[in-house]
Amino acid sequence: MLDLLIFIAVLAALILGHELGHFLVARLCRVPIEEFGIGFPPRLFTLFESGGTKFTFNLIPLGGFVRPLGEDDPDVPGGLASSPKRVRAAVLLAGPLANVILALVALIAAFKFAAPDVDRVLVTIVESNTPAAEAGILPGDLILSIEDEAVVGISGLQEAILSNAGEDTDFTIDRNGQIMDFTITPRTDHPTDQGPIGVVVGNPTMETTWPQAVSLGWGSLWGQFDEMFHLPGRLISGEVAPEDARVSGLKGMYDMLAWAGTIDRSAQRPFLTLNLIGIISVGLAIANLLPFPALDGGRLIFVGIEAVLGRRLSPRYEGLAHAIGFFMLLALMVYINLQDFINPINLPR
Repeated sequence: MLDLLIFIAVLAALILGHELGHFLVARLCRVPIEEFGIGFPPRLFTLFESGGTKFTFNLIPLGGFVRPLGEDDPDVPGGLASSPKRVRAAVLLAGPLANVILALVALIAAFKFAAPDVDRVLVTIVESNTPAAEAGILPGDLILSIEDEAVVGISGLQEAILSNAGEDTDFTIDRNGQIMDFTITPRTDHPTDQGPIGVVVGNPTMETTWPQAVSLGWGSLWGQFDEMFHLPGRLISGEVAPEDARVSGLKGMYDMLAWAGTIDRSAQRPFLTLNLIGIISVGLAIANLLPFPALDGGRLIFVGIEAVLGRRLSPRYEGLAHAIGFFMLLALMVYINLQDFINPINLPR
């Protein structure tokens, strides 16, 4: 239940942030906003009214919406549709840009407050009746070395343990600043969910400065856009399997966030959660920029056509295109969300 509430809060915040981007830029460009809705209709009540905008609270708690004056009617003086092309383009781009900013904030927070130190290994769980438990290993212990060889990263720990399977092996541990030595005999035959010594390990959090966090967060954000840009080519070449590049719906996003919550490995849980929030926010930005009617990207296409032709297409036909696009989009969303149930995303265990 907690995972579901967190997912609803995250998705609502990202969608609300998207709409807030539209709202702020519209107000900056002096485009009146008739309504800023928290949640989706039907309306429950009006919170307050300010600057000619009604701020409303609606029944469905998944984000919100902005209703500019004259959104699709260029005959409304001072409305969005009657504004200059640069104003309409700025308002349309503001929503996806807000999602990019939110993604960057989440990624910077991940690297500032929850960045895992991948070179160090932390014991997070010690299974009962295992060599580690019998030797006295405790959750929170840092594994420094095995047989006087420094342990570097989780893969280094695994290699050292496997190379000493069945033999008495010296482990050096840092327990709250106290250096301690233990002798453990890794099992050659063990339950698959326990490993040779019976511990679950992760990485402790490392300290980063704000400039380092900003640099790492920006690099991660850029990497996501780079992956998206090259994905079609990688799909065509066969480098990426189609099932690994599928689009996720609400359940798929929920499954990923819930999976991050099951990672009991110290810093990895908040780090993965914040990274997934960044990924979802980037996905919302890119999805809204697709050149599909009813989306921000589709509306931008009409602004671009107007700029090329030097005249506006008939509002009637543009409105019809957006209406058809909206129903097609609904059908596509239903299909994508059904796929999340029929063919769930495979996540690491």
